[in-house]
Amino acid sequence: MEKWIRLDGLRLDVSIGIHDFEKTRPQPYKLDIGLRLVDDYQTMHDSIVETVDYDALRSRVSTHLASTHFNIQETVIQDVIRICFHLDPRIISVDVRTAKTSVYPDCDAVGLHYLLNREEWNGIPHTSFSQMR
Repeated sequence: MEKWIRLDGLRLDVSIGIHDFEKTRPQPYKLDIGLRLVDDYQTMHDSIVETVDYDALRSRVSTHLASTHFNIQETVIQDVIRICFHLDPRIISVDVRTAKTSVYPDCDAVGLHYLLNREEWNGIPHTSFSQMR
């Protein structure tokens, strides 16, 4: 059985884009984040200390995405994945969808979708733009 924690429809204003008009102010951005947990994940005592802290996930992602300008969504999604894997060692896979929701008048959104496990992530060399600052 797969066990997932989901944070769907997180809506933020994010400074993102390469065009001059995108650099003048943040734009609406939406994220869906899924965290696949180890197979033996369970709570025994109905206690918050036993769980993966999705309050911390929401806070860390929101804070990070408000902290800088991003040129491309690839940087955003890679940073979100890094935050997810650093959140809790019981997270074995991450499923993230990002979307700029007001780019084109004839589209609901334009975005990315990454689904990878911790082993795949650890095998990728990563230095995001925001980490180089």
